[in-house]
Amino acid sequence: MRSLIACLLLSGFSAVGFAQGFITVGQFLTECRQDMDPCIAFVMGVVEGARHQTRERLKAQPYAFLVHGKPVCLPSEWNSQNLTSVVLSILEIQPDVHQYSAVSGVVYALATESNCQTS
Repeated sequence: MRSLIACLLLSGFSAVGFAQGFITVGQFLTECRQDMDPCIAFVMGVVEGARHQTRERLKAQPYAFLVHGKPVCLPSEWNSQNLTSVVLSILEIQPDVHQYSAVSGVVYALATESNCQTS
C-alpha cells in the first residue's frame, strides 16, 4: 500500500486526496485535465487490479473483470488511451459520483460500457 501511494505521488497525483484516505473522482478528473500520463497509468492499474481477481475465469477476454459478481467485458481492440478516454467521458457527466473514490469511479465507468455476451 505504501508503494502504491508513493507511486501515485511520484506520478503526479497530488497529496490532497490522501488526507481522506483516497483520491476522489473529482480530484482524479482535475489531475487528468493537467496531465494524461498518470491518468492513463491509474486507469490501467485499476483495470489490471480488477482483472487479477478473475484472470483465470475470464482469460479469453483481455479487459474483463467482475463487478458485484457480474462480468464486465470491454472491447479487446481498446488500448490504454481508449479505456482512459471512456472513463473520463463517463465520469465528467456524472457529478453525483465525484465524491467517491477514483478507483470505484473507474470501475463504475467501465462497467457501464460492458459488452459481455451472456449465454
